[in-house]
Amino acid sequence: MRRLLALTAALASAAPAAAAIHVPKGVHVSTAVSNVPFASNVTFDPAGGMWITSGAGAKNPSDGVWYAPRGSHRARHVISGLQTALGLTWFKGVLYVGYITDATNGRVSAYSGFKHGHYSSAKVIVPRLRVGRHTVDSIVPGPDGRLYLGVGSTADHSGYPGRVVSFGPNGFGLRREAVGLRNPFGLAFVPGTSRLLVTDNARDDLGAFRPPEELNVFDVDASPIPDFGYPGCYGQGGSACAGKRPALLDFPAHASSDGLAITKHWGAGGLTAFIAENGSSFSANPTGRDIRIVRLSAGARTAREHRFAYGFNQQDPLGATIGPDGALYVTLLISGKVLRFSEP
Repeated sequence: MRRLLALTAALASAAPAAAAIHVPKGVHVSTAVSNVPFASNVTFDPAGGMWITSGAGAKNPSDGVWYAPRGSHRARHVISGLQTALGLTWFKGVLYVGYITDATNGRVSAYSGFKHGHYSSAKVIVPRLRVGRHTVDSIVPGPDGRLYLGVGSTADHSGYPGRVVSFGPNGFGLRREAVGLRNPFGLAFVPGTSRLLVTDNARDDLGAFRPPEELNVFDVDASPIPDFGYPGCYGQGGSACAGKRPALLDFPAHASSDGLAITKHWGAGGLTAFIAENGSSFSANPTGRDIRIVRLSAGARTAREHRFAYGFNQQDPLGATIGPDGALYVTLLISGKVLRFSEP
C-alpha cells in the first residue's frame, strides 16, 4: 500500500457497483458488506462471522474493527480507538489486531471472550514495533503455532527497513523472520507447508516506471533468515543484489500490491493466490487498482500471473482473504465495502 489517505470526502463519491467490475466468465461478484468506512482487511471467525479492520491513515472515528454476523450484509463497530488498524486474524478463539499508537509505534492487541460482537478481555501483547512511513500490516497464524506479521519501513528508501516478524500467541518471543522489505502488506502460508508468501511495495523515489512490486516467498523453518534487498537491491541485479533473495514474481511498478489470499483450488486450476492492488499514486503510470490471480506450482516454487478483476476506483482494493465458503473476499478502502468473488 503506497499510503493510506484520510480522505473522508472520497467516501461520498459514487462507488462502483459490483456489476461494473470486470471478471472472468463464470465468476460472480457481489457486495458482502457495504458499510465499513476505510475497510482495510478482512478475516472470518470459526462460526463464519466476518471481521473487518478500518484504517483511515489518520485518527478517525471509524478506526478499529467491525463485525458482521454470518449472513449479514451490514457490519457494526465493535472495537474502536485503534488508529490505522490493518491486520487481523483469528487464532484459537482469540482475535489479534495490528494498529499504531502514534506515527512511530505499532502494536498488536489480543481480544477474547466475544459474545454478540462484544469482548470481555483485551490485552496488548506486542507493545512496540518501530514504524514510520508505513505501519503494521497483515497477521497470519503459522504452522508452528506462532503469529506472523508484516511491518513496514520507516521511510521510502532509507531509515529502518521493513520486515516480517513472528511471536507467540501471548506476544512472547518476538523475532525477525525476513528482512530487506519496504512494506510487506500481504502474508499467506502455502497450505500444508512452512512456506510464507509476502507481497512487498517497492520504492517511490526512482521514478514512475520502476522498480516493480514483488511477491516473495521463503520457508520460515530455514536459516539464515532471508534478505530481500531493500533498499539497495530492487531487481536491477549486479553487486547491489549479490546474496539477496530474488522475488518469486514481479508486478507493475507502483501498483501497490497488497492484500494476499491463497486457496488450494480455484476453478479448473490448482494452488492459487490472489493479490489486491490498491493503485499507483503516479499519474504518469496508473498501474494497479485491480486484483491479480497467481497460479502456483507445488510449494510455490514457480508462479505465473495475470489480471483477474478490474474496474475499481483508484486506491480501493486493499485486503483479501478466502472465506469459509471458498470464495474470495476483498476490501475496498475508499468505497467502504467488502466484495465477494465466487469461483466458476
